[in-house]
Amino acid sequence: MRRFSRWLCLSLGIQFIVAGNLWAAGGAGGFSMEVVWQIIAFGLLAFFLAKMLKKPMGAFLVKRRDEIRGSLDQASKKESEAQKVFGEWEKKLEAMSQEIRDLHETIRGEGEEERQKIVERAQEEGERVRKQAQIIAEHEVKKARMALKKEMVDLSLEMAEKLLKEKIQPQDQERLVHEYIGRMRGVR
Repeated sequence: MRRFSRWLCLSLGIQFIVAGNLWAAGGAGGFSMEVVWQIIAFGLLAFFLAKMLKKPMGAFLVKRRDEIRGSLDQASKKESEAQKVFGEWEKKLEAMSQEIRDLHETIRGEGEEERQKIVERAQEEGERVRKQAQIIAEHEVKKARMALKKEMVDLSLEMAEKLLKEKIQPQDQERLVHEYIGRMRGVR
């Protein structure tokens, strides 16, 4: 109210000064009653408006100030919550990025280990197949040698039989039989 009273007094003072200068320049000698009544009416109107609107206007301004303050507080809280959530999500994103990097490294390591195992198994399998092929080859060579020896023996017997049939006379045959029987008796 003091501010309003000061403001009212200041505005009336300015009006008197300006009106006095204007009347002095116009040649009229002072205030006319009409101007005085207008000033009084204005003052009363301002006074009554100030008295009538002081409480509702004050309450409105206090309420509006509180609403603005509440809105600012709420906005500040929401901003801090948003910053907190943003920080949490940044941490989660960084953790997930690190987890992805770790997973890539793990997969790469496991892949390398699996590749190494496959190479080792392939080398072992190759060595086993080579040894098995060598054993089979040696067996086949032995088998072929035995078959060759048997065939040589068979051929030798055939040739010996042929030669004996051609060269042995009946008296030689009789002599050989007697020698064989004699040896058999001696063995008993």
